[in-house]
Amino acid sequence: MVAALAHLYSVGVTRTRSFRAQGLGWLLCGLAALSCSGKAFTSTQANGGAAGDGSGALGGSAGTRLADGGEGGAPTDMSDAGASPVGNAGASPVGNAGEGNSPDGIDCAALHGEEFGGHCYVDATVESSSAPQAVAVAACAQLASEHQLSGHLLVLDSVEEQNFVLNQFLVPFTDVSDAWLGLTCSQLDHPDINDCTCPGCSKAMLAETHLAWAWLGGASSTFGWAIGNPNDSYRCAALGYNPETTIWAWVDRPCDKVSYAASAGHTHGYRTLCELEP
Repeated sequence: MVAALAHLYSVGVTRTRSFRAQGLGWLLCGLAALSCSGKAFTSTQANGGAAGDGSGALGGSAGTRLADGGEGGAPTDMSDAGASPVGNAGASPVGNAGEGNSPDGIDCAALHGEEFGGHCYVDATVESSSAPQAVAVAACAQLASEHQLSGHLLVLDSVEEQNFVLNQFLVPFTDVSDAWLGLTCSQLDHPDINDCTCPGCSKAMLAETHLAWAWLGGASSTFGWAIGNPNDSYRCAALGYNPETTIWAWVDRPCDKVSYAASAGHTHGYRTLCELEP
């Protein structure tokens, strides 16, 4: 009986040890399950998963490709992202430089000018010099041509414009310089100088005489003539200062002179003021 029990105990221990050995083998294989199954464990999986498109991008990093952004990402290619191409980014084309400024199409500040009513006014006077009226006309035409603009010697269409010109350009030269106007009585149209002047005439006769004077560009304003003017045998006009009345007004002047004695001791030169239009 004792011998039989001893035999049974020996068999049980042997099987237990066998089961433990097999269990240990199964445990080691489980820890290396992927190796056992033939599938490798990668660092991509450790970082949240692959992009799913074969690109090998890490999880959370998709959408950085320029062409289409990848799955789940916004495009970053400039042409697909709503942004302007580099060549036009935030800038006007060269041909429209200054567009949006007033006056349109003219960079008046670059010309050292002043703006009023959509026009740009530039003092083109050669420093410490004065010129006859024809030279002033030519200077303004050249300035306009160089900048591919329309332009001419100063033309005054309103009291407001005249006040602007006085304040911006002429007040500092009070009783020193007057300014040539683009206003003349043409010898071609009026060979008789008497058509251009009317000394001692009534207002009605002076108003008729004013019609013989023509502005560059075809303006028709007559508001600014000094009382009694034009009253000399001249064919050009200037915006002149009278030291006796302290008034600026239009006066007739000799076209070929570079200065004029408004009164004794008050010789005025002429400034060349150009008016440019887009």
